[in-house]
Parts: sequence; structure tokens; C-alpha cells
Amino acid sequence: MRFKILETSLRWASILIFSLLFFSSVMASGQQDPGPMHDMRNMEEPVAADVATGRMIYRMTCIHCHGLKGRGDGAAAIFIGPYSHPRPNDFTAGIFKFRSTESGQLPMVKDLMRTIREGIPGVMPSFRNLGEKEIRQVALYISTEFIRQELPTKTTIEYVEHVGPYTYSVESARRGKELYTKLGCAACHGLDGRGTGITLQDVRGLHIMPVDLTRQETFGNGISHEDIYRTIMTGLDGTPMPGFSDQFKGHEENAWNLVHYILSLQGR
Repeated sequence: MRFKILETSLRWASILIFSLLFFSSVMASGQQDPGPMHDMRNMEEPVAADVATGRMIYRMTCIHCHGLKGRGDGAAAIFIGPYSHPRPNDFTAGIFKFRSTESGQLPMVKDLMRTIREGIPGVMPSFRNLGEKEIRQVALYISTEFIRQELPTKTTIEYVEHVGPYTYSVESARRGKELYTKLGCAACHGLDGRGTGITLQDVRGLHIMPVDLTRQETFGNGISHEDIYRTIMTGLDGTPMPGFSDQFKGHEENAWNLVHYILSLQGR
């Protein structure tokens, strides 16, 4: 009896030691082998180290949806949206909905970080628990490995702070309702903001429904005042939602009126 107990204990100990050695070798190879897609020797050492760490984190947390090569074809992708929008983003296509840059432009690193940190309600979880350093490392890996273009460091869109005369008021919401009609928002979102039920398609040809502006949980780009302002200005590339920065050029503060009207539809 004692022999069998000892034999079982030794067997489990051997399995544990093997597992630890295997895991250590995987971790080491993940840090030492940056993969064939980019040459670390041409990068500054701190950046190369960040990208290598970002690669390791990506393969542990992001690969299941976005895939090994960042094409949005991970094993879990088909279960997220088999026949309709949204699907995991294909980073290699260079089309990004969530940006603070102009429509049609690539996002900044901070934009990638914001999406990783905040997630997308009902679709992508928040990874804020990774920590800011690690979130940045994943963003750098995605940029280096999949986007393969230099990301912008600034934008020409003017972001007027939500302070002073631009804070919420009933009169501001009224002016926002006028803008809602003038800019043609009702064509997709409906007169009451609940969506019209019309058939739309995203850039992949997938069916997409207009966002119900009365429900916060449908706002993939964030629900704060600043988030809504940014979405109005930039649009959501790859979807029928255009950016309106040109319409507000020189009068960006007026966009807060539209933000306030949208908030009023939610009773906020």
C-alpha cells in the first residue's frame, strides 16, 4: 500500500516537473524568437523587447479571436459573428473603427491601447488588468507584426474640451436635435434614435444594424461624452458610419450639442 502511494506521488511529481520545464521553455522561446515577420536587429533594443513581450501576451490572450496572423480568423471568431457584424478585426487590412485620427487613417498607438484596455461591450472583453505597460507592448506588437506601417502620432481633428460653455444644457440638446436632422442621422438611426431596421453592410459584406442611440450598451466606441464626440468626428471605418469632422471644421464646439442630444435620448 505504501509502495503504491509512493509510486503515485513520484508519478505526479514527475508530471509537475515536466510541465514546469515545458512551460519555461515555451516562455523562453516566446521571448527569444520574435518570429520571421520582422527583424529585431533593425529596431532599438527597448522597442524590440517590448514587441517580443507583446507577442507572447498576444499569443496567450488575443490569438483565439484575432488569429495567429492577426486576420480575425481565430478559432473563436466564427462564434462571435458568423453571418453579421461585428467580427474580430483583421489587423492586416488596415481598417480600424476606433481611432482619434481622420476617417481612412490608421490609429495612433494610444488608440490601439484604448481598445485593448476598454474592450468593446458585448463583443471584446477589457484587458485593463494587464497593466498599461503590457497593453502598450501588445499594441506595439500588433502595429509591428500585422499593420506594418508607421502609425500617426497626431491628428488634424480638433478636440474641443467638454468644459465651460460647452457643458450640457437643455438648449444645447435642442440645438443638437437640429443637427441630428441636418446631418441626416435619422436616415440610419431613425427619428427616435432607435435605429430604422434598414439593411446595411460593413466593408466585409456582413449585415450590420444601425446603433440604437437610446441604449448605452450598443456604443462600441465608449459611452462617455468624449467617446461620443470622438465617434462623431472620426466615424467608424469599415462601417456605413462616416466621420463629420469636415462639417464641424472651425466650429468643433457645436459637436457637443449633438453629443448632448444623443445623451438626452438615453435620459442622461
